Amino acid sequence: MTKNCPIILCGFTSSGKTTIGKLLSERLGLPFYDTDQMLIEHYQMTIPEIFAKGGETLFRDYEHEIARRVCTLGPSVVSTGGGMLTFDRNGEILAQNGMIFYIDRPFEDCYANLAQHPERPLFKNHTKKEVQDMYLIRRDLYRKYAKFDIKNTGTAGEAAEKICDLLK
Repeated sequence: MTKNCPIILCGFTSSGKTTIGKLLSERLGLPFYDTDQMLIEHYQMTIPEIFAKGGETLFRDYEHEIARRVCTLGPSVVSTGGGMLTFDRNGEILAQNGMIFYIDRPFEDCYANLAQHPERPLFKNHTKKEVQDMYLIRRDLYRKYAKFDIKNTGTAGEAAEKICDLLK
């Protein structure tokens, strides 16, 4: 295990990154960070407010600044936003400065959870087919930067345990 860098969880929206990340941080005794929450706290705006102010372009610029901050966190567990690694500038700096795990949850499971949160900015005006296409494109990008692919088909605790085993 690389002890001085953040453990970074990437994956599609509703893949379980935050839940798994919190469990992992407890098991490892490390602080937990969520990049969406870091962004909200740093810019003092909600994600919908950022999108309303400057669209996805502004959101992605703000998100890149948060990616840069993640690189300075040291030993920690970090859950990234679902789109963070879809931009090479983020994927490259996070891969150089952290250990990335891709939380691989089946599309139907992610979509079922997403359907319970129709207010999410990138998804509220998209069809299921469009979201599935986004899932497939992003999956390849997550795999491009992740050192490990963690199948999340069981419980969050099981996924966290898989990561702990890989860190030994």
